[in-house]
Amino acid sequence: MDRLSRREWAAAALALGLSGLSGCAAMRRNAPSPDLRPCTDEYAYTDDGWRLGVRRFRPDRPSPGKLPVVLCHGLGLNATFWTITDDHLPSKLVEAGYEVFLFDLRASGENSRVGAQDRVNRFLRETPFRESGESSWTLDDVVRHDMPAILDHVQRQTGHGQVNWIGHSLGGMVMFPFQQLSNEPYRIANFVGMGSTIIQATTPQKQMLSANGGIRSLLRVASAGRLGRPLTFYRMPGMEKIDRFYYTAENVEPRTVARFYGYTLEDPGPAALRQFAPYLRHGHLLSADDRMDYAEHLPEVVVPTLMIAGESDLISDVPSTKMTFDRLGSPDKTLLIFGEGQGSLGRYGHCDLVWSKHAPVEIFPAVIEWLDARQPTPTPSPQALPSAQPLPSPQAGG
Repeated sequence: MDRLSRREWAAAALALGLSGLSGCAAMRRNAPSPDLRPCTDEYAYTDDGWRLGVRRFRPDRPSPGKLPVVLCHGLGLNATFWTITDDHLPSKLVEAGYEVFLFDLRASGENSRVGAQDRVNRFLRETPFRESGESSWTLDDVVRHDMPAILDHVQRQTGHGQVNWIGHSLGGMVMFPFQQLSNEPYRIANFVGMGSTIIQATTPQKQMLSANGGIRSLLRVASAGRLGRPLTFYRMPGMEKIDRFYYTAENVEPRTVARFYGYTLEDPGPAALRQFAPYLRHGHLLSADDRMDYAEHLPEVVVPTLMIAGESDLISDVPSTKMTFDRLGSPDKTLLIFGEGQGSLGRYGHCDLVWSKHAPVEIFPAVIEWLDARQPTPTPSPQALPSAQPLPSPQAGG
């Protein structure tokens, strides 16, 4: 295994010593690098009472013609997902002149509902037990509350009424219902979905359904995310069968894997897992009340879209990505597939699209090139956005 820094090993020793008694929130809060800590630079507040931590990256030489970028992580993770590698995507975007905002979704990082419950949960985060009042949120809540809160926050901070949205897994999946349900879909100027599908080409997904049920059972008595943190330091036999759903081992540095379990893993949320069960069983993502089939409304999604898939992704596989991509109504959509069969330097699994040691030279430049071609110059004023026509951009096919 690659060597961790001395400060990380010291934190690791403390974590192991307390693993039976402590959730080690302090370890994360006091991590040696801001890249490993919860988002606490700024805060956004949802209209249903949640405080969302935000981290902001400002370029030394910002490009006035480039809209801000929002990065959204997936289910059961937090925003350190984007920064646990040493040469990460936010740093590349900043170098390209983009201002970047990361945020922890509800029930991730140190987020909580504002009030007395927040004080209770600060204590519970230091134990193996789940936090209070954080079981009922769904993907629909992220769409209806978290996304508008973040968009409002970015507009207050930058003056921009539109953003470029990059999401991985759930962080990209939420864009499809947002475009269908929001009264302000135009606030997303460009969308990049990495490992983000809302159609399963093969059903039922028995292994993922079994994992879904198992995690929900565990969450009844303890925090799955905190119980998993000792995996930072000790790999139990058979773990490779679980790991392969997250990443392709030879494509990701061991240091990144250790940081993932120590700093990034969170509780998925029982209600969110319940919402995903029909998706894994029948192949279409439905609203939490089962009344709306989001996949059936994909033709209504017309935002410029780049979808990225990994050939070895077991969660959002290439056939599922192609089916989602083909149904999109956007006249400007691009599909990029990475893997050995495409001439890439390595195989790409689900998280490899962001974590791979090859991503900084293969995937990140492709994302930035695609975004660069679609930035407005000058940036349209917020007053004109509701009636604005789609911005001109190069047409691309899949």
